[in-house]
Amino acid sequence: MKSLFLVVAACCSLSAVASEVPVRTLELPPLSGNPRNSEGAFATLKDGRILFVYTHFTGGGGDHSAAHLAGRYSSDGGRTWTKEDRMIVPYEGGLNVMSVSLLRLQSGELALFYLLKNSEQDCRPVMRLSTDEGATWGAPVMCITDQVGYYVLNNDRAVQLAGGRLVLPVCLHWPQGAPKADWNGTLMCYLSDDNGKTWRRSKSTHQGYDTTGRRVTTQEPGVVELKDGRVLMFIRASGGCQYFSWSPDAGDTWSAPVASDIQSPISPATIKRLPSTGDLLLVWNDHADIPASLKSRRVPLSTAISQDDGKTWRHVKVLEGNPRGHYCYIAVHPVDDAVLLGYCAMSGLAHSRVTRVPVSWLYSDAPPATARPEPPLFEQAANGPLERLETRLGVWTAQAGDAEVYTYARGKGIRLQGGENRTVTLTLPRPVGAGQLKLGVERFTSREPYAMVLEVQVGDAWQTVWQQGEKTSTGTPHLVATVDKADISASQFRFRCTSSLGAILVEMTDVWPNAFFSD
Repeated sequence: MKSLFLVVAACCSLSAVASEVPVRTLELPPLSGNPRNSEGAFATLKDGRILFVYTHFTGGGGDHSAAHLAGRYSSDGGRTWTKEDRMIVPYEGGLNVMSVSLLRLQSGELALFYLLKNSEQDCRPVMRLSTDEGATWGAPVMCITDQVGYYVLNNDRAVQLAGGRLVLPVCLHWPQGAPKADWNGTLMCYLSDDNGKTWRRSKSTHQGYDTTGRRVTTQEPGVVELKDGRVLMFIRASGGCQYFSWSPDAGDTWSAPVASDIQSPISPATIKRLPSTGDLLLVWNDHADIPASLKSRRVPLSTAISQDDGKTWRHVKVLEGNPRGHYCYIAVHPVDDAVLLGYCAMSGLAHSRVTRVPVSWLYSDAPPATARPEPPLFEQAANGPLERLETRLGVWTAQAGDAEVYTYARGKGIRLQGGENRTVTLTLPRPVGAGQLKLGVERFTSREPYAMVLEVQVGDAWQTVWQQGEKTSTGTPHLVATVDKADISASQFRFRCTSSLGAILVEMTDVWPNAFFSD
């Protein structure tokens, strides 16, 4: 919480009003009968209301589970939202509908794009038009008719260029009839010069190679028009960064993709122009300075500003810094003096969130670190058997043979040995909640049985406050959290592990001390 207050103080120095800091305004967590709420898009209606449309799953949490498109409305610039869903597009197609884009056309009509998933051999974007501000929608128009296949058009990706051309940046993963291959796709755009009545494929397509001839996984492109008339394509890619390509002719021909300076995991970014400043806003998972243990995760959620059309990026800020988060598929919608961000946040891809971010916050620099970072918790400990170990957190004790200090790829930690009910106890100088320990538990093997239990001592009794079981994944530390009994604080904590190879306790401190949200 200390870092949160530092950021709030820094931001409020720009203005005395509380509205100068980001605020989460809509949370759509998974619920019973609704196992996933996924990515969406925004549109401002002519009466001033804002419409947010997202994918509401009912048949499971997978990408191919049954789902429909649902809408929420805001009448105050995205500060509050209606409590109930409105059906926008019911379940249709053989699998589902998802990945929404909303676009105000130059004709004044409102366009709705989404993926119609008929099968794993037929997934294509369709377009519907509304002339009554989304009260009703016209019949769907298939945007890709020249070759059936599995195409992906991400949410909030449809654009209309200044000259009127509609551009849909898509990735073809495999054509109909071809064997289902890996997810390394062919990048292309579909273009319309008659307001979406007809569409054609761009002359250029690119598949999995950069200008050096190196094979790169390329997926989920997006586009933004530059001030000089060119169009920039930004590409989810392997290799540790976003890739860029440019078109000089409104999206018809494209340069070969090249690696950018925007470091990221294999996760999509979003770039849009801010009308109030004319600058580009980038929202992505910034991996410029991130621990190796989190390199594969879509964390944190960061923002940056470019005043030279993407050549350089400044004012890099971390908005969401929870290591357990899963931040991706970002929709960006400027409104008045703020920007609405809609994105998947927690629970994998199941929890959708809307955050209202003031433009002034985007331009303020991250506050400097006010204290030197503490050394890793177990850094000074020698490897080997653990019976008693003093650390800055507290004193660890274990019976002979139950635990050891262990060095592995992610650093040092306390390893509970293989066996049944191997135990290590942590004694703190004062009571705290278990969620404040900032410790992670990594399971070593998928071999059964496996159980990890965290207990706290209350009086003379031990109470379980957190546990893992057979469904716990291997290879990644899971942050300890008191989900069931978060109100319990204690000064003694006991970890008990049953496993053929044991498990390791590692430190998981706040990785991004200047994150605005790091809960």
